[in-house]
Parts: sequence; structure tokens; C-alpha cells
Amino acid sequence: MAIGWALLGPGRHADRDVAPEMQEAADTKLVAVWSRDRERGERFAAKHNFQRAYDSFEELLKDPEVDAVYDSTPDGLHVVNIAKAARAGKHTLVEKPLGVTVEECRESIEICRQGGVKLGVVFQERHQPTHVEAKRLVAAGEIGEVMLARVQLAWAVPGGRSDQRQDINWRTDPNMRPGGAIMGSGDHCYDTLLFITNEEVLEVVAFTDSDGEDVPNERTALAMLKLKGGGYGYIFSSRSTPYAQEDIVVHGTKGTIVCANTFRTVSQDLAGQPRLDTIGPEGITARKFDAGTCYKEEVETFNRCIEGRGGPMTTGQDGLMNAAITEAIYKSARSQAVIPLSDYVRAP
Repeated sequence: MAIGWALLGPGRHADRDVAPEMQEAADTKLVAVWSRDRERGERFAAKHNFQRAYDSFEELLKDPEVDAVYDSTPDGLHVVNIAKAARAGKHTLVEKPLGVTVEECRESIEICRQGGVKLGVVFQERHQPTHVEAKRLVAAGEIGEVMLARVQLAWAVPGGRSDQRQDINWRTDPNMRPGGAIMGSGDHCYDTLLFITNEEVLEVVAFTDSDGEDVPNERTALAMLKLKGGGYGYIFSSRSTPYAQEDIVVHGTKGTIVCANTFRTVSQDLAGQPRLDTIGPEGITARKFDAGTCYKEEVETFNRCIEGRGGPMTTGQDGLMNAAITEAIYKSARSQAVIPLSDYVRAP
């Protein structure tokens, strides 16, 4: 039986990336759209084959055909939306981050537990075919023990301003997103790194170009991660580098894996088709992959989760751990100190 879905927040990302792939997802019924602007919601619903639109979230949650909500609203609204949906008995698949603080993440996990509903977080890069294959190779021991994993997600619009801090939208509102490059895209770096390597982070040290104001507003950030398995991670996130190479490199004791052009950004469009290189004693083996249908896979995986056939690709606990790394990065950048993740993580 198809799962009935509502989409919250019919913005540019939902219009360009999410809704087109939701239409292709198996066992998925597109029921409703929620927008504060009813006319905008109705246009979006008609374009992407949702049955109806609401300008009241409370009314949408009364709709008996809605089983789950896909939350694509600004970051600062996630904790409130998840709570309302859970109380109404609706499952939630929420765009990253799960919450803008670790405590918000804890709150969302607990209220979904109490409500008996499923909670998943959208880190769509976990479904990218190149990343899935890289994870398989690491797990199979093809490159030995992981010594260093590096992820770079650096971009900007070619020909545009290198520094767009003055652009006004919800991403510059500290109540909606109290951070810059790290909260905007850097969190994909460490989530993908940990997904591929199946590692955990013990300590963080970081640097950013934040100007020292109370709210982090970094355009560029880098962080070193001490991994539980004995290796290290390095992430670089920037929104000031329009022609940067974007890649993931995992060095092991027996070989190296390189994932190139796998993030969906302007730089990827310039660089070409996703590619996976395996480097070892016999030389380099290069394979090309397609971009995948990551949002379609997210929805289908969550459908199976709702039906009791497995969990979400990214759990609430995964989302909490990601938020803990984010907070540790900001704390390290401000204090110029090494921050243990144990300072942020405890059982919810």
C-alpha cells in the first residue's frame, strides 16, 4: 500500500531536487503541500502532482491520507514541525540538519519515540552510487585500515561575488540557521566521510574565516577529525571558491579510493560525470557512475521504514551526532582548542 506524503516548504530546493524525484518513488502517494502562501502552494502542487495544498500546517496534519511529512522548511523550524507531526501521529523525514542545536535534536528524537512515529534525516549523499560503492570497498577491506579520509565541498557561483554575506534570506537569519559554510554544506562533508568509512569521531579541531561576531558567519572552514579506528579525517567547506575541485579521498594501508564530482553543485557541473578511482599495487582503476536519484532513494527507504522493513538511511541519532560535530567545530574555531565529542554526546 502506498504511503501518503505531504511536503512542507515548497522552496527552490524542493522544486528543483526533491519533488521531481518524489514523483518517481515507488509506493508513494503525493497528497499535500504546505506553504504559508496558499497560491504558491497550489502552483507547486499542480506542477508536481500533489493532490492539494494547505496554508495551515494544523489543517494538513488532520488530513487522514497523510502518513508522513517531508520537511524542507528552514532549519530553525524543524524541531517545531517534527513535534507537531509526531503529536498528530505522522512520521517525519526532515532535511538536514535535524536541529540547529544538539538539544533540539534530542528533543525531536524523544518526542518521536514517545509518539511511536519514525524519524529520518535527509543526508542524500549517502545514496549517491559512487559513495555507496566506496563504502562497500572500504568495508570489504580493499584498501586496508583507514588512515586518512578527506572530503572537500567547495563552491561558489562563477562570476558572482566571492563573499555573499550580505545576501538576505532565511539562511542569513540566525534564528533559522546560526552558522555559515559548516551548517550550510560542511555537515555533508563529515556525514559522507563517516558513512563511507563507518567511523566515529572522537575529537575535533577547526579553523574558520568567521569575523568573530556572535553568530558564526564563515564562508570557509576546515576541520580535522580524530577517528575511533585510529585514523584521521579532514574536511574543507567553502562558498568562496567557484572552480575548486570537489572530491573524497580515503587513504588506507593497502590502497586509496577517490570519489570525484559526486556532490550536486555548480563545480560538479563544470567537472563532469561522477567517477571512482581505486589506487593500489596494480595501478589505477577508474569507473564512471551516474549521479543517482538520491531523493527518490531517501523516500523509498523511509517508506520501507514506516512499513517495518528496516530503518531510515540516516537515523535521528545520526542527525544528533552530526549536530554534535557541528557544535564542536564552532567551539574549536572560537577557542582554538581540541574539542572532545564526549563533551556533546550522551544517551538521549
